[in-house]
Formats: sequence, C-alpha cells, structure tokens
Amino acid sequence: MMDVVLMHNHFDAEHLDKVMDKMRTMGAPVIRAVHIDGSLWVALEGCHRLRAAEKLGLVPVLEEVEYSDTITAFDLGLDFQENYTISELVDGYWGRQSIRFAD
Repeated sequence: MMDVVLMHNHFDAEHLDKVMDKMRTMGAPVIRAVHIDGSLWVALEGCHRLRAAEKLGLVPVLEEVEYSDTITAFDLGLDFQENYTISELVDGYWGRQSIRFAD
C-alpha cells in the first residue's frame, strides 16, 4: 500500500472526466512526489490524475523528488504561479487529502 497526499483538496469535475478519458487509453500516470516515510508520499503535481487513477483502479508510478530547501518548482518545470521550494510545497501535508493505492 502507498498513501499519496495531494497538493490541494479542490478539483474540477469536468476536468477530472477528461483526464479519466485520456487515462483509459494511456494507463497509469507518472507523478513526481516526495517520499516522507514508509508508504507515505506527497505529490508535487497531478491531483486530477491521481483522482482519476483511483477511480479507474490504476496505481500511479511515483517518480521520487528529493526534499529540498533549494530545489524549486520552477527547477522541476512544475506549473506554479510562484516559485516555491520543494520543502515549502511539502511542509504542512498533514492537512491535505490523501489517496491510498495498493501497489
């Protein structure tokens, strides 16, 4: 089992439907995430893709990103309006929704 914490709790149902349609043919998503401990991961992207994977019974492939005070979202090419460090994106994860996947 692995628990993946989402970047945020909100989502757009219409967009989720579109993501699910694509995922039905493309398969499980690859998501960049920080490994916290044991089976716990914090996703840095892909809230809709993770929700779609859960609904479709797919297990995402997690690409590990190092927890860092110097590496930023822009360094990774993540689509954020501000250039947060990875530590800023991860810290406070316990207040966010998570999804449990069987691996």
